[in-house]
Amino acid sequence: MNVTIDNETATISPQDLKTVVAKLLEKVGVPQSQAERTADVMVNTDLKGMESHGVRWLDIYLKRIQSGCVNPVTDLKVVQEKAGLILLDAQSGLGQVALSKAVAMGIEKARTAGVCAVAVRNSNHCGALGYYTEMATKASMAAIVMTNGTPLMAPWGGVTPCIGTNPISFAVPSQGDPVILDMATSASARGKVFVAAQKGTKLPDGIALNKEGEPTTDPKEALEGLLLPVGGPKGYGLSLIIDIMAGIMTGSNHGQNITSLYGDLEHAQNIGHFAVIVNVDDFLPLDDFFTGMQQSRTELKGSKLAKGFSQVFLPGEIEANTAKYRAEQGVAIPVATWNTLQEWSKKLNVQ
Repeated sequence: MNVTIDNETATISPQDLKTVVAKLLEKVGVPQSQAERTADVMVNTDLKGMESHGVRWLDIYLKRIQSGCVNPVTDLKVVQEKAGLILLDAQSGLGQVALSKAVAMGIEKARTAGVCAVAVRNSNHCGALGYYTEMATKASMAAIVMTNGTPLMAPWGGVTPCIGTNPISFAVPSQGDPVILDMATSASARGKVFVAAQKGTKLPDGIALNKEGEPTTDPKEALEGLLLPVGGPKGYGLSLIIDIMAGIMTGSNHGQNITSLYGDLEHAQNIGHFAVIVNVDDFLPLDDFFTGMQQSRTELKGSKLAKGFSQVFLPGEIEANTAKYRAEQGVAIPVATWNTLQEWSKKLNVQ
């Protein structure tokens, strides 16, 4: 295993990084196939340059498994099933395993039903949602995936954290790279605030408030305070709808009922996921759809550029380009994250 380390980053091949992560998960009781899936989700995220949602999460996953609030074995239970609907109980298993299995089941149902709604209750943090919507595009389908989480934002006009940064992802296939929108409903994902605190960099204005409810650019103050919704009341409204769809409607916890991912290692979070899978070919022949997608791409790319911009990107394009580069050159993760992996390796006796 070759690792190149400088002052800020450690660079390692994607496969080697997956192997390290999977072996650590196996050491705390996660079955091999489930450990490999969880590792694939995390490393795939780092591969795309989204270090805020990648391997850095492994530390808290291992701690929560060891404390007993996350089940190392993810055993999905079918609660409700119809032609175009399935509700699953993750039984407090790993979110990556639960949601990837759920989306795979939804894809199969959408082949015959045209559209399938998939919901998961009693689950845990699942990482970046773009991984799951991209699964659908590989089957020439479109998808919407959402999840709720720890309350880190206040409702618009308030200063009490009572709603999550609840992310949502949309993805559609094309003849080239799929178009993937993956976003938090806060002005910045909390993972990016963690990375900023780790690196000692300031946050942009309009991202967060401190614990007194005052604006701050200090990431450490932001972690003790709360994040602001993207687009003001629009982001708040979108986050609330996701909390309803992924939380209330699935029978999961929601709002202030969700315990802290980092601050509470005794209680399960019981968060929910909700996805809609669409078989594009049932609406429009795929060749015609791809022709339309290419026309849209050409028009967008041909737009006259605004000052300071060198080109127009489609959602997910920057990440796809980064993934292609890192697949050859190696995945760069913060040195602090690599050091944490080393500490766990020593603790769990993983070579």
